Amino acid sequence: MNFKTSSHKLRWLLSGADLEGRRASRYEKSVSEIERYKPEAVSTSSLVSLEEQKQLLSYYERTLSKICQLFRMPRKILAISLVYFKRFYLKFTVLDHEPWRIMVTCVYLACKCENQYIAAEEIAKGVQRDARLVEKIVLGTEMNLLQGLEFDLQVFTPYSALNGLMYDFDTFAQESFGWDCERAEALAEVLRKKGSESIDALLFSDAPLMYAPGLLAYAALEVGTKAIGKEKEVLGKYLSHLQKATGTEAGKLAETIQEIHKLGQSGSKSLMEESVLKEIDRKLKLCRNPVYDPSSEQYKKQQAEKQRQKQRAKANLKRSSVAQDAQALGMTKDLFIAENPDSKRRKSKESHEETLT
Repeated sequence: MNFKTSSHKLRWLLSGADLEGRRASRYEKSVSEIERYKPEAVSTSSLVSLEEQKQLLSYYERTLSKICQLFRMPRKILAISLVYFKRFYLKFTVLDHEPWRIMVTCVYLACKCENQYIAAEEIAKGVQRDARLVEKIVLGTEMNLLQGLEFDLQVFTPYSALNGLMYDFDTFAQESFGWDCERAEALAEVLRKKGSESIDALLFSDAPLMYAPGLLAYAALEVGTKAIGKEKEVLGKYLSHLQKATGTEAGKLAETIQEIHKLGQSGSKSLMEESVLKEIDRKLKLCRNPVYDPSSEQYKKQQAEKQRQKQRAKANLKRSSVAQDAQALGMTKDLFIAENPDSKRRKSKESHEETLT
């Protein structure tokens, strides 16, 4: 897999302004759909605001992290689940799809994609919900999630990039400073631990949607070197070595890393109070977007229309197939169409009456 040609790099790395623009645009569309199909539910106080959506999604990101920790899942699964969650809510809002359902399904899908399958019943134990209910929710939400992700499931994580840097540091320390293998590996392990903690905070910010995993790993490594406070000469030279290897201008790289550090600080902030969360959740239940709410009349109409379209498409496909077969055999398509039994009986009756007369 090549990051440079991946959908991750080409489609899912955006600027901060682009992220805010997409969220605002999608929010306006959701509100307009509610105003159109459920005008009685719209008021200044009842709608969940963009800021409240941000707070709510932040809470569910932390909850997702707890689920992964509970099942001792690799950090890679956590990263992929969170990226799926963030990407989905660039395409939709909490007014469209309930975050709890999407959160659980993100964990389920990430495990499938990484060949670490976990049954929906097991996830139910982690979230303390009925197993049958969770299984129904996950299986019913999976296609919505895939569509929201535009079926781009490949995610490159900063944890993998950090591991690569640590292997590189191990070699660098031995070749450039004559360290023995054990000494180099020991420091690399400490750096990996500190760097992973820094990445944990970055994942709760917009950093995974804005910067390449390698840059996030570099920023985390820089944090780790400052936290260790020893072997500064070796670590400083290694960071300079990485900077030259990337071919990036020193000033530009430093500016980018500084922006990443700011995102890391925002990701490490404490959560909102539970009372605030409950109020947002209450507002959300009162003002769901009817276009995506299975209990609404608008949703039922849409599903009925989709079913009719499927039936028409199926009928058209059958007629087209018959016509092609008939043309290939040099025959009329009428010979391929089974005659209606009622029509057969009517013709037989007419023939019998003619005989009697």
